Amino acid sequence: MKSVSSIVRVVLVAGVLALSIAPAMAQANDMAINKAKEFINLLQKGDYSAAYQKVDSNLGFKATPETFRTYWENLVSKAGAFVEFKDASVDTKDGSIVVTQVAKFAKGHVDLKVALDNSMRVSGFQYTNHKAATQSSQAQAPASAAPQAQPAVPTASAPAN
Repeated sequence: MKSVSSIVRVVLVAGVLALSIAPAMAQANDMAINKAKEFINLLQKGDYSAAYQKVDSNLGFKATPETFRTYWENLVSKAGAFVEFKDASVDTKDGSIVVTQVAKFAKGHVDLKVALDNSMRVSGFQYTNHKAATQSSQAQAPASAAPQAQPAVPTASAPAN
């Protein structure tokens, strides 16, 4: 009987811990999504210098405000004008927090991926056609969502609807 009660205690403690951690994780995800939206909004408004101020030092050595201007203008030339934010999701990859923000543009939806370091500084930015994870056509900003990736020359295809 004691072994059964020990198992019940362990399950109860695990459940309580899970319930106490869930709100903190949701709050961290909300903060990451807000930081990503802030960065994207700066690009959308054409404030590339302010967007540059949001990046970590590694990305800062690989990019300039002009790099972000060229990259965003390339996206807009393919996808049309930015319309609004849609759904967002948060994952972790190689120690970075990766926010995938679906955005509606005039010509379709685009997945904007913003990688954040532990200090919530932008460590990478990438866009792909929405729901096009299996397509090889994607464009990368100065660094991709994976911190070890090297800068790429921005190229893109038209977004899928």
